[in-house]
Amino acid sequence: MEDDWRITLSCIESSDSSFIGYQKSYVNSPITIGRAENNDLIVSDPSASRNHAVLRITSDYSRVFITDMSSHGTDVSGKPVPKGRGSGFTLENGDTIKIGQTVLQYEIQLKSSVQSTMIGQINRDFLDKPPEQAPPEEEPAAPEPVIKIVDETKKSNPVFIAVSVVLLIILIYLIISS
Repeated sequence: MEDDWRITLSCIESSDSSFIGYQKSYVNSPITIGRAENNDLIVSDPSASRNHAVLRITSDYSRVFITDMSSHGTDVSGKPVPKGRGSGFTLENGDTIKIGQTVLQYEIQLKSSVQSTMIGQINRDFLDKPPEQAPPEEEPAAPEPVIKIVDETKKSNPVFIAVSVVLLIILIYLIISS
């Protein structure tokens, strides 16, 4: 529900001094950020991509993901965000989002009714660790050798059939013409 949450993005650093202090709140997801006019938050930073990043809140309001859609990169509180659709980075209340030379402060406010349905804190320690390598699999046993028996009496190669037909026609022609 739209009234259950509110995301606020505030500009705290920018190459455009008139943008510093700008603040905008959102109650719809996704939220698009970039230089293009069709974005929800337009960043006039020349080092920002036209469609730079997307914020999405999960349906249970437990997480907000940022996806970097740029060619220039996005950092969240000093950590690079993986690029491209299908990848995302979980935002935490108070995180900073750096897009080009512009730094945005991210805040989320949840209604108390929504907060009471969330149990505990989200453990973000896994974001600081590299992915674990899967244990090496045991080598599978070598397959039994397959012995292929070829029946030389059955030739089904199309070239062989064509040559046989041509030779048969020539043979019939020679028999009839003699």
